[in-house]
Amino acid sequence: MAQKFTLSSGMRLLVEPLPHLRSIASGLWVNCGSVYEQTAINGVSHFLEHMLFKGTSQRDALTIAAEMESVGGVLNAFTGKEHTCYYARSLDEHFALQLDLLTDMYQNSLLAEKEFNREKKVIIEEINMYEDSPDEVAMDLFTSTIFPDHPYGAPIAGNLTSVGGLSRDDLTAHYQRFYNPQNTVLAIAGNITPEEAIAQAEKYLTAKHCGDPAPNIDSPTASGGEGFIAKDIEQSHVCIGFPGVPLGSDDYYAATIIANALGGGASSRLFQEVREKRGLAYSAYCYLEAYTQAGFIMAYAATTPKNGAELIKIMAEQFAILADKGLIAKEIAQSKDQLKGGLLLNLESTANVMSKLGRTELALGKIYNAEETAAKLMAVTEEDIQRTINKLIVPDKLVLAQVGPQQANINLKELL
Repeated sequence: MAQKFTLSSGMRLLVEPLPHLRSIASGLWVNCGSVYEQTAINGVSHFLEHMLFKGTSQRDALTIAAEMESVGGVLNAFTGKEHTCYYARSLDEHFALQLDLLTDMYQNSLLAEKEFNREKKVIIEEINMYEDSPDEVAMDLFTSTIFPDHPYGAPIAGNLTSVGGLSRDDLTAHYQRFYNPQNTVLAIAGNITPEEAIAQAEKYLTAKHCGDPAPNIDSPTASGGEGFIAKDIEQSHVCIGFPGVPLGSDDYYAATIIANALGGGASSRLFQEVREKRGLAYSAYCYLEAYTQAGFIMAYAATTPKNGAELIKIMAEQFAILADKGLIAKEIAQSKDQLKGGLLLNLESTANVMSKLGRTELALGKIYNAEETAAKLMAVTEEDIQRTINKLIVPDKLVLAQVGPQQANINLKELL
Protein backbone atom coordinates (compact mmCIF):
# COMPACT_ATOMS: atom_id res chain seq x y z
CA MET A 1 0.00 0.00 0.00
CA ALA A 2 1.34 3.41 -0.97
CA GLN A 3 2.15 5.94 1.74
CA LYS A 4 2.56 9.71 1.54
CA PHE A 5 5.11 11.80 3.43
CA THR A 6 6.33 15.40 3.42
CA LEU A 7 10.09 15.86 3.36
CA SER A 8 11.88 18.61 5.25
CA SER A 9 12.13 20.62 2.02
CA GLY A 10 8.34 20.56 1.66
CA MET A 11 8.41 18.11 -1.25
CA ARG A 12 5.81 15.36 -1.23
CA LEU A 13 7.11 11.79 -1.22
CA LEU A 14 4.99 8.78 -2.19
CA VAL A 15 6.31 5.28 -1.58
CA GLU A 16 4.77 1.95 -2.56
CA PRO A 17 6.79 -1.04 -1.27
CA LEU A 18 6.73 -4.02 -3.66
CA PRO A 19 9.01 -6.48 -1.82
CA HIS A 20 8.35 -9.37 -4.21
CA LEU A 21 10.20 -7.52 -7.02
CA ARG A 22 13.91 -6.87 -7.54
CA SER A 23 13.64 -3.42 -9.09
CA ILE A 24 12.89 0.10 -7.92
CA ALA A 25 11.52 2.93 -10.02
CA SER A 26 11.63 6.55 -8.93
CA GLY A 27 10.36 9.68 -10.57
CA LEU A 28 10.47 13.40 -9.92
CA TRP A 29 7.16 14.83 -11.15
CA VAL A 30 7.17 18.58 -11.67
CA ASN A 31 4.02 20.62 -12.27
CA CYS A 32 5.55 22.15 -15.37
CA GLY A 33 4.11 21.56 -18.85
CA SER A 34 2.94 23.30 -21.99
CA VAL A 35 -0.34 24.41 -20.39
CA TYR A 36 1.64 26.94 -18.32
CA GLU A 37 3.33 28.52 -21.34
CA GLN A 38 2.51 31.68 -23.25
CA THR A 39 2.44 31.43 -27.05
CA ALA A 40 5.81 33.15 -27.46
CA ILE A 41 7.60 30.59 -25.30
CA ASN A 42 5.60 27.49 -26.30
CA GLY A 43 7.93 24.51 -25.93
CA VAL A 44 10.04 25.91 -23.08
CA SER A 45 9.04 23.14 -20.63
CA HIS A 46 10.07 20.46 -23.11
CA PHE A 47 13.32 22.31 -23.90
CA LEU A 48 14.07 22.52 -20.18
CA GLU A 49 13.55 18.76 -19.85
CA HIS A 50 16.26 18.22 -22.48
CA MET A 51 18.64 20.64 -20.78
CA LEU A 52 18.57 18.89 -17.42
CA PHE A 53 20.47 16.01 -19.05
CA LYS A 54 23.22 18.32 -20.31
CA GLY A 55 25.32 18.74 -17.22
CA THR A 56 25.30 19.70 -13.56
CA SER A 57 27.86 21.12 -11.19
CA GLN A 58 28.84 17.51 -10.40
CA ARG A 59 28.42 15.62 -13.69
CA ASP A 60 28.82 16.32 -17.38
CA ALA A 61 26.28 15.12 -19.97
CA LEU A 62 28.22 11.92 -20.78
CA THR A 63 28.43 10.93 -17.12
CA ILE A 64 24.69 11.48 -16.68
CA ALA A 65 24.01 9.28 -19.71
CA ALA A 66 26.46 6.54 -18.72
CA GLU A 67 26.03 6.03 -14.98
CA MET A 68 22.59 4.44 -15.06
CA GLU A 69 23.33 2.44 -18.20
CA SER A 70 26.49 1.03 -16.61
CA VAL A 71 24.41 -0.84 -14.03
CA GLY A 72 21.70 -1.96 -16.49
CA GLY A 73 19.22 0.71 -15.45
CA VAL A 74 17.15 3.31 -17.29
CA LEU A 75 17.21 7.09 -16.93
CA ASN A 76 14.83 9.19 -18.99
CA ALA A 77 12.19 11.92 -18.96
CA PHE A 78 9.10 13.19 -20.74
CA THR A 79 7.05 16.36 -20.88
CA GLY A 80 3.26 16.50 -21.01
CA LYS A 81 0.57 19.15 -21.10
CA GLU A 82 0.62 19.60 -17.33
CA HIS A 83 3.81 18.03 -15.99
CA THR A 84 7.38 16.94 -16.63
CA CYS A 85 8.67 13.66 -15.23
CA TYR A 86 12.29 12.57 -14.73
CA TYR A 87 12.48 8.89 -13.94
CA ALA A 88 14.92 6.06 -13.31
CA ARG A 89 14.56 2.32 -12.88
CA SER A 90 17.19 -0.16 -11.76
CA LEU A 91 17.86 -3.14 -9.53
CA ASP A 92 17.12 -2.35 -5.90
CA GLU A 93 20.84 -2.43 -5.05
CA HIS A 94 21.36 0.67 -7.22
CA PHE A 95 18.58 2.77 -5.75
CA ALA A 96 20.97 5.29 -4.19
CA LEU A 97 22.58 5.87 -7.58
CA GLN A 98 19.28 6.52 -9.36
CA LEU A 99 18.15 8.97 -6.70
CA ASP A 100 21.54 10.70 -6.71
CA LEU A 101 21.32 11.16 -10.48
CA LEU A 102 17.73 12.38 -10.52
CA THR A 103 18.17 14.87 -7.71
CA ASP A 104 21.47 16.14 -9.09
CA MET A 105 19.81 16.92 -12.43
CA TYR A 106 16.80 18.47 -10.70
CA GLN A 107 18.78 20.68 -8.30
CA ASN A 108 22.14 21.41 -9.92
CA SER A 109 21.64 21.74 -13.68
CA LEU A 110 23.90 24.35 -15.25
CA LEU A 111 21.73 25.18 -18.27
CA ALA A 112 25.00 26.13 -19.97
CA GLU A 113 24.86 28.52 -22.93
CA LYS A 114 26.94 26.20 -25.13
CA GLU A 115 24.65 23.27 -24.42
CA PHE A 116 21.58 25.45 -24.91
CA ASN A 117 22.63 26.45 -28.44
CA ARG A 118 23.43 22.87 -29.39
CA GLU A 119 20.24 21.43 -27.90
CA LYS A 120 18.08 23.98 -29.70
CA LYS A 121 19.25 22.38 -32.97
CA VAL A 122 18.37 18.93 -31.60
CA ILE A 123 14.86 20.01 -30.64
CA ILE A 124 14.29 21.65 -34.02
CA GLU A 125 15.20 18.31 -35.60
CA GLU A 126 12.83 16.59 -33.18
CA ILE A 127 10.02 18.89 -34.36
CA ASN A 128 10.95 18.16 -37.97
CA MET A 129 10.87 14.43 -37.19
CA TYR A 130 7.45 14.83 -35.64
CA GLU A 131 6.24 16.57 -38.81
CA ASP A 132 7.08 13.34 -40.63
CA SER A 133 4.68 11.44 -38.32
CA PRO A 134 1.25 12.30 -39.78
CA ASP A 135 -0.66 10.47 -37.07
CA GLU A 136 0.88 12.74 -34.42
CA VAL A 137 0.28 15.79 -36.58
CA ALA A 138 -3.39 14.79 -36.91
CA MET A 139 -3.74 14.34 -33.15
CA ASP A 140 -2.19 17.74 -32.46
CA LEU A 141 -4.48 19.29 -35.08
CA PHE A 142 -7.44 17.68 -33.32
CA THR A 143 -6.30 19.12 -29.97
CA SER A 144 -5.73 22.63 -31.35
CA THR A 145 -9.16 22.52 -33.00
CA ILE A 146 -11.00 21.42 -29.87
CA PHE A 147 -9.11 23.90 -27.61
CA PRO A 148 -8.38 26.77 -30.04
CA ASP A 149 -7.96 29.54 -27.48
CA HIS A 150 -6.31 27.64 -24.63
CA PRO A 151 -2.78 26.34 -23.95
CA TYR A 152 -4.18 22.79 -23.92
CA GLY A 153 -4.37 23.19 -27.70
CA ALA A 154 -0.68 24.07 -28.11
CA PRO A 155 1.92 21.44 -29.05
CA ILE A 156 4.04 20.20 -26.15
CA ALA A 157 7.33 20.56 -28.05
CA GLY A 158 6.40 23.96 -29.42
CA ASN A 159 6.90 24.92 -33.07
CA LEU A 160 9.83 26.08 -35.14
CA THR A 161 9.02 29.75 -34.51
CA SER A 162 8.52 29.55 -30.75
CA VAL A 163 11.49 27.23 -30.12
CA GLY A 164 13.69 29.23 -32.48
CA GLY A 165 12.94 32.37 -30.45
CA LEU A 166 13.70 30.90 -27.03
CA SER A 167 16.67 32.23 -25.09
CA ARG A 168 18.65 30.74 -22.26
CA ASP A 169 17.11 33.42 -20.02
CA ASP A 170 13.64 32.04 -20.89
CA LEU A 171 14.70 28.58 -19.72
CA THR A 172 16.34 29.90 -16.57
CA ALA A 173 13.24 31.91 -15.62
CA HIS A 174 11.00 28.89 -16.24
CA TYR A 175 13.32 26.65 -14.20
CA GLN A 176 13.36 29.06 -11.26
CA ARG A 177 9.59 29.51 -11.34
CA PHE A 178 8.49 25.88 -11.52
CA TYR A 179 11.31 23.68 -10.22
CA ASN A 180 10.84 23.92 -6.47
CA PRO A 181 9.89 21.42 -3.73
CA GLN A 182 6.34 22.77 -3.38
CA ASN A 183 5.72 22.08 -7.06
CA THR A 184 7.27 18.62 -7.21
CA VAL A 185 6.39 15.08 -6.18
CA LEU A 186 8.91 12.27 -5.68
CA ALA A 187 7.28 8.90 -6.36
CA ILE A 188 9.05 5.61 -5.57
CA ALA A 189 7.83 2.05 -6.14
CA GLY A 190 9.65 -1.23 -5.71
CA ASN A 191 11.66 -3.31 -3.28
CA ILE A 192 12.21 -0.64 -0.66
CA THR A 193 10.83 0.32 2.74
CA PRO A 194 9.33 3.74 3.41
CA GLU A 195 12.01 4.34 6.03
CA GLU A 196 14.82 3.76 3.54
CA ALA A 197 13.11 5.89 0.90
CA ILE A 198 12.72 8.79 3.35
CA ALA A 199 16.34 8.53 4.51
CA GLN A 200 17.73 8.54 0.97
CA ALA A 201 15.40 11.31 -0.17
CA GLU A 202 16.43 13.53 2.73
CA LYS A 203 20.08 12.80 1.95
CA TYR A 204 19.96 13.77 -1.70
CA LEU A 205 17.20 16.40 -1.84
CA THR A 206 18.87 19.44 -0.39
CA ALA A 207 16.70 22.09 -2.02
CA LYS A 208 15.41 24.63 0.44
CA HIS A 209 11.76 25.05 1.43
CA CYS A 210 10.93 27.72 -1.13
CA GLY A 211 8.78 28.56 -4.12
CA ASP A 212 5.10 28.34 -4.88
CA PRO A 213 2.96 25.70 -6.57
CA ALA A 214 2.11 26.17 -10.23
CA PRO A 215 -0.82 28.53 -10.86
CA ASN A 216 -4.30 27.14 -11.30
CA ILE A 217 -5.21 26.14 -14.84
CA ASP A 218 -8.21 27.91 -16.35
CA SER A 219 -10.95 25.66 -17.66
CA PRO A 220 -11.04 25.85 -21.47
CA THR A 221 -14.08 26.37 -23.63
CA ALA A 222 -14.13 23.43 -26.00
CA SER A 223 -15.12 24.01 -29.62
CA GLY A 224 -16.41 21.91 -32.47
CA GLY A 225 -15.03 22.27 -35.97
CA GLU A 226 -12.63 20.79 -38.45
CA GLY A 227 -9.05 21.19 -39.57
CA PHE A 228 -6.95 19.95 -42.48
CA ILE A 229 -3.20 19.87 -43.09
CA ALA A 230 -1.98 18.93 -46.55
CA LYS A 231 0.90 16.47 -46.71
CA ASP A 232 2.26 14.55 -49.67
CA ILE A 233 1.88 11.10 -48.11
CA GLU A 234 0.25 7.80 -49.00
CA GLN A 235 -2.61 7.84 -46.48
CA SER A 236 -5.20 10.18 -45.05
CA HIS A 237 -5.03 10.27 -41.26
CA VAL A 238 -8.30 10.99 -39.51
CA CYS A 239 -9.11 11.99 -35.93
CA ILE A 240 -12.74 12.48 -34.91
CA GLY A 241 -14.26 13.03 -31.50
CA PHE A 242 -15.73 15.29 -28.83
CA PRO A 243 -14.80 17.15 -25.65
CA GLY A 244 -14.48 14.72 -22.74
CA VAL A 245 -14.28 14.96 -18.97
CA PRO A 246 -11.55 16.13 -16.57
CA LEU A 247 -9.44 13.61 -14.68
CA GLY A 248 -11.29 14.13 -11.41
CA SER A 249 -14.81 14.03 -12.86
CA ASP A 250 -17.45 11.72 -11.44
CA ASP A 251 -18.02 10.56 -15.03
CA TYR A 252 -14.36 9.70 -15.67
CA TYR A 253 -14.77 5.95 -15.12
CA ALA A 254 -17.91 5.72 -17.24
CA ALA A 255 -16.18 7.67 -20.01
CA THR A 256 -13.20 5.30 -19.83
CA ILE A 257 -15.51 2.31 -20.31
CA ILE A 258 -17.25 4.01 -23.25
CA ALA A 259 -13.98 4.80 -25.03
CA ASN A 260 -12.73 1.27 -24.47
CA ALA A 261 -15.89 -0.33 -25.83
CA LEU A 262 -15.80 1.93 -28.86
CA GLY A 263 -12.15 1.45 -29.76
CA GLY A 264 -10.06 -0.14 -27.02
CA GLY A 265 -9.00 -3.34 -28.73
CA ALA A 266 -9.48 -5.83 -31.56
CA SER A 267 -12.98 -6.75 -30.37
CA SER A 268 -14.13 -3.12 -30.11
CA ARG A 269 -16.86 -1.65 -32.30
CA LEU A 270 -14.53 0.64 -34.23
CA PHE A 271 -11.88 -1.97 -34.98
CA GLN A 272 -14.45 -4.53 -36.05
CA GLU A 273 -16.34 -2.12 -38.29
CA VAL A 274 -13.39 -0.32 -39.88
CA ARG A 275 -10.84 -3.10 -40.24
CA GLU A 276 -12.48 -6.50 -39.91
CA LYS A 277 -15.73 -5.84 -41.81
CA ARG A 278 -14.58 -3.28 -44.38
CA GLY A 279 -10.79 -3.53 -44.58
CA LEU A 280 -10.46 0.25 -44.66
CA ALA A 281 -7.56 0.64 -42.23
CA TYR A 282 -4.82 -1.38 -40.59
CA SER A 283 -5.53 0.19 -37.21
CA ALA A 284 -8.56 1.91 -35.74
CA TYR A 285 -8.90 2.88 -32.10
CA CYS A 286 -10.45 5.28 -29.63
CA TYR A 287 -9.15 6.65 -26.36
CA LEU A 288 -10.04 9.06 -23.58
CA GLU A 289 -7.58 11.84 -22.73
CA ALA A 290 -8.16 13.54 -19.40
CA TYR A 291 -6.39 16.57 -17.93
CA THR A 292 -7.14 18.29 -14.64
CA GLN A 293 -9.48 20.85 -16.25
CA ALA A 294 -10.60 19.23 -19.50
CA GLY A 295 -10.41 16.20 -21.74
CA PHE A 296 -11.62 14.62 -24.96
CA ILE A 297 -12.69 11.33 -26.51
CA MET A 298 -11.07 10.71 -29.88
CA ALA A 299 -11.12 7.99 -32.54
CA TYR A 300 -8.26 7.57 -35.02
CA ALA A 301 -7.69 5.64 -38.26
CA ALA A 302 -5.79 6.08 -41.53
CA THR A 303 -6.71 4.96 -45.02
CA THR A 304 -6.08 5.47 -48.74
CA PRO A 305 -7.19 9.03 -49.70
CA LYS A 306 -9.92 7.81 -52.05
CA ASN A 307 -11.53 6.04 -49.07
CA GLY A 308 -11.22 9.03 -46.73
CA ALA A 309 -14.84 10.16 -46.88
CA GLU A 310 -16.12 6.63 -46.37
CA LEU A 311 -13.85 6.13 -43.37
CA ILE A 312 -14.96 9.39 -41.75
CA LYS A 313 -18.63 8.55 -42.23
CA ILE A 314 -18.18 5.11 -40.66
CA MET A 315 -16.27 6.51 -37.69
CA ALA A 316 -18.92 9.18 -37.16
CA GLU A 317 -21.61 6.55 -37.53
CA GLN A 318 -20.16 4.61 -34.63
CA PHE A 319 -20.50 7.68 -32.42
CA ALA A 320 -24.06 8.19 -33.69
CA ILE A 321 -25.02 4.58 -32.92
CA LEU A 322 -23.47 4.97 -29.48
CA ALA A 323 -25.53 8.12 -28.86
CA ASP A 324 -28.71 6.47 -30.12
CA LYS A 325 -28.49 3.00 -28.57
CA GLY A 326 -25.78 3.19 -25.93
CA LEU A 327 -23.82 0.11 -24.89
CA ILE A 328 -25.33 -3.28 -24.23
CA ALA A 329 -24.72 -4.98 -20.89
CA LYS A 330 -22.28 -7.48 -22.40
CA GLU A 331 -20.09 -4.71 -23.82
CA ILE A 332 -20.06 -2.88 -20.50
CA ALA A 333 -19.09 -6.01 -18.59
CA GLN A 334 -16.39 -6.89 -21.11
CA SER A 335 -14.90 -3.39 -21.00
CA LYS A 336 -14.91 -3.39 -17.22
CA ASP A 337 -13.05 -6.71 -17.09
CA GLN A 338 -10.58 -5.61 -19.77
CA LEU A 339 -9.78 -2.36 -17.98
CA LYS A 340 -9.62 -4.01 -14.57
CA GLY A 341 -7.22 -6.62 -15.91
CA GLY A 342 -4.96 -3.93 -17.33
CA LEU A 343 -4.97 -1.99 -14.06
CA LEU A 344 -4.03 -4.97 -11.93
CA LEU A 345 -1.47 -6.35 -14.37
CA ASN A 346 0.23 -2.95 -14.27
CA LEU A 347 0.98 -3.60 -10.59
CA GLU A 348 3.65 -6.03 -11.77
CA SER A 349 5.71 -3.13 -13.15
CA THR A 350 7.48 -0.78 -10.74
CA ALA A 351 7.58 1.88 -13.48
CA ASN A 352 3.80 1.74 -13.98
CA VAL A 353 3.08 1.91 -10.26
CA MET A 354 5.47 4.83 -9.82
CA SER A 355 3.88 6.69 -12.76
CA LYS A 356 0.35 6.30 -11.41
CA LEU A 357 1.47 7.51 -7.98
CA GLY A 358 3.21 10.59 -9.32
CA ARG A 359 0.54 11.61 -11.81
CA THR A 360 -2.47 11.28 -9.52
CA GLU A 361 -0.76 13.06 -6.64
CA LEU A 362 0.30 15.92 -8.89
CA ALA A 363 -3.05 16.22 -10.67
CA LEU A 364 -5.52 15.30 -7.94
CA GLY A 365 -3.58 15.49 -4.69
CA LYS A 366 -4.37 11.88 -3.80
CA ILE A 367 -2.65 8.52 -3.61
CA TYR A 368 -3.35 6.17 -6.49
CA ASN A 369 -4.73 2.80 -5.46
CA ALA A 370 -5.28 0.25 -8.24
CA GLU A 371 -7.76 -1.84 -6.25
CA GLU A 372 -9.81 1.26 -5.42
CA THR A 373 -9.74 2.34 -9.06
CA ALA A 374 -10.82 -1.13 -10.19
CA ALA A 375 -13.69 -1.06 -7.69
CA LYS A 376 -14.88 2.31 -9.05
CA LEU A 377 -14.80 0.93 -12.58
CA MET A 378 -16.80 -2.12 -11.61
CA ALA A 379 -19.36 0.06 -9.78
CA VAL A 380 -20.30 2.02 -12.93
CA THR A 381 -23.94 1.35 -13.84
CA GLU A 382 -25.75 1.29 -17.18
CA GLU A 383 -27.42 4.54 -16.12
CA ASP A 384 -23.97 6.11 -15.56
CA ILE A 385 -22.91 4.97 -19.02
CA GLN A 386 -25.96 6.44 -20.76
CA ARG A 387 -25.75 9.72 -18.85
CA THR A 388 -22.09 10.08 -19.81
CA ILE A 389 -22.75 9.20 -23.46
CA ASN A 390 -25.38 11.96 -23.54
CA LYS A 391 -22.87 14.38 -22.05
CA LEU A 392 -20.05 13.43 -24.43
CA ILE A 393 -21.71 13.14 -27.82
CA VAL A 394 -22.98 16.62 -28.56
CA PRO A 395 -23.32 17.16 -32.35
CA ASP A 396 -22.23 20.80 -32.43
CA LYS A 397 -19.06 19.89 -30.51
CA LEU A 398 -17.92 17.32 -33.07
CA VAL A 399 -14.28 17.78 -34.11
CA LEU A 400 -12.74 16.38 -37.29
CA ALA A 401 -9.03 16.60 -38.10
CA GLN A 402 -7.51 15.33 -41.36
CA VAL A 403 -3.89 15.11 -42.49
CA GLY A 404 -3.07 13.81 -45.96
CA PRO A 405 -2.76 14.60 -49.65
CA GLN A 406 -6.38 15.69 -49.98
CA GLN A 407 -9.26 16.69 -47.75
CA ALA A 408 -12.30 14.46 -47.81
CA ASN A 409 -15.40 16.32 -48.94
CA ILE A 410 -17.50 16.07 -45.78
CA ASN A 411 -20.32 18.20 -44.42
CA LEU A 412 -19.57 18.22 -40.73
CA LYS A 413 -23.13 19.15 -39.76
CA GLU A 414 -24.55 16.13 -41.56
CA LEU A 415 -22.17 13.55 -40.07
CA LEU A 416 -24.30 12.84 -37.02
